[in-house]
Amino acid sequence: MQIQNKIVLSLLSASVLSMGLHAADWLSIAGTQPDFIKKDGKKIENHNNKPHFWGFIQIGYQKDYGTILDAGGTNKTPFVMLTPDLNSQSGFEVNRARLAVRGMVDKDNQLDYFFMTEFGEDGITKPAGHASNNYLTDASITYNGIPYVHVRAGQFKYPGSEEGMRAVFASEYRNFSTAGNQLLLERFLPNNATAGTDANGDITYTAAPTQSVGAYRDRGIEVFNTTHVRKNIAVSIAGMAGNGTGLSSENASGKMTYYAYLSSEYLFGKGKGYYTQAVKAYAWYQDGKRRLNNINYDRERYGAGIDYFHNGLRLDVEYIKAKGMIYNGAKDTSTVAFTDDWAYQIAAEKKNVADGGFISAQYYVVPKKVELLARYDYLNRLTNSVKDERDFKTTTIGMSYHFKGPNRIDVNYAFRDITAPGNAAAQDVLDYGDNLLSIQGTIKF
Repeated sequence: MQIQNKIVLSLLSASVLSMGLHAADWLSIAGTQPDFIKKDGKKIENHNNKPHFWGFIQIGYQKDYGTILDAGGTNKTPFVMLTPDLNSQSGFEVNRARLAVRGMVDKDNQLDYFFMTEFGEDGITKPAGHASNNYLTDASITYNGIPYVHVRAGQFKYPGSEEGMRAVFASEYRNFSTAGNQLLLERFLPNNATAGTDANGDITYTAAPTQSVGAYRDRGIEVFNTTHVRKNIAVSIAGMAGNGTGLSSENASGKMTYYAYLSSEYLFGKGKGYYTQAVKAYAWYQDGKRRLNNINYDRERYGAGIDYFHNGLRLDVEYIKAKGMIYNGAKDTSTVAFTDDWAYQIAAEKKNVADGGFISAQYYVVPKKVELLARYDYLNRLTNSVKDERDFKTTTIGMSYHFKGPNRIDVNYAFRDITAPGNAAAQDVLDYGDNLLSIQGTIKF
């Protein structure tokens, strides 16, 4: 089944990439202000340098149908607990509450800015139930004065996975795919994390998080551009050098993380932003170092995918490969019965590998109002170790009711399966897992 997953996603990605075909141009949407806007039905140059304040709120309810296993006071089943706190199996939530301001400094649109804050409860503000005291997600400026090149500096989303670059309020799925969540939504450990060994005898590091998850972001400088090679065909390219620290300025390794991105897009001529009617193929790569116990470990990620949206039908497929610094789940470090003190565990060495991806289909059965959706995603984690390998397979079905644009209600039901093909004892624990119901409302203002 693992081989079939890899073959299907790889062939789909490769076939469309070879066609030279992009949906929403997230590089330009996030990093620049438009050169032209529509006014009274006409296309005019944009000289409006007034700040634009906006934001969104996502609130909802989740219920995990799994069963908690408490052994000797230690919770063995973090996968049946709701993130980010990992302290309950059901409840109402304010998942995200973000305020932002963006605009251009001068009327010639030479210098743009973008700032965003987070006041909800998620992996940014409360990773694994530990307060990060971090409320800033984005803070960047972009210089547009060089022909055919934009230069962006600060803290922002790095060029990479479509699932990560996408505006989070636009997605009808409450949760990221398993591969995106575990391989790309990076968890950071302090340099003095506790060293140990896994079931295969390989080194692992465990520690309570002291900073936010990476949130698909980094601090650094990016050079990017989107060029329309023909009227309906655009090519985007980006390169970035970052700290490799997510939303933090601390860089214990002293080494940069490098990002590369390439996409090609055919535009059907309708829509904008997430609702751009187009087909896009893309590929990305990132490589850097992470330091634990004063040792620099390699962290490498790469992937490719396709995004298609036309006449109410959206199709997405993405494949991800990871080497080194593999997130190995949350661990309860408290032995007090029914008291959880969560830490993250990382399999740091580059020989530790994982791969995963997803296939998604969405369709408006009532145009711009009622949307049906289905996604299959998988993750094969630590495939280099017979005893430590974990295989995740999730099928999510649901529907969305749109009031206007991204303002909507989403209902997701995820059928989840986790296996430990080479470890019967671990499988006995994993069998406590079950499905997940998610209901979420999104309001953008």
